[in-house]
Amino acid sequence: MTRFKMLAIETKYWRPGTNSVEETVKALKEKVADGDFIAVSEKAISTASNNIIDESNIPPSLNAELIARFWMRTIWGFILGPLCRLRQKLLSELHGYPLDIGSRHKQLALQYCGLLQALMFGSEGGIDGSNLPYSYVCFR
Repeated sequence: MTRFKMLAIETKYWRPGTNSVEETVKALKEKVADGDFIAVSEKAISTASNNIIDESNIPPSLNAELIARFWMRTIWGFILGPLCRLRQKLLSELHGYPLDIGSRHKQLALQYCGLLQALMFGSEGGIDGSNLPYSYVCFR
């Protein structure tokens, strides 16, 4: 039976242009051995690779506004969410899905990932805004 041991390594915050390989090697020096597995946050690599967008600069289309207003609040909030047994807290957040920033986010999803991904209630096509400042999101 194979045993795994996890070790979380902290680094400084990676900004766009950070050499992620160099920072990873520096952080892991003398902490790993041949044959070890290493996992690095996809969001950190996306940020370092400058795969980030400020959604406040994205004008939403009518389609994006309809997805935010009707699809997210009504279809996900009252129909699909309960069918998928989403928790009440998430359902409440879907009922109050933010129209302005939500429409901008859905527009980005429509542009980069297509309609089916834009209809998702979260993590649309790998676009992620958690733990990033202001209205920035990262993408794969």
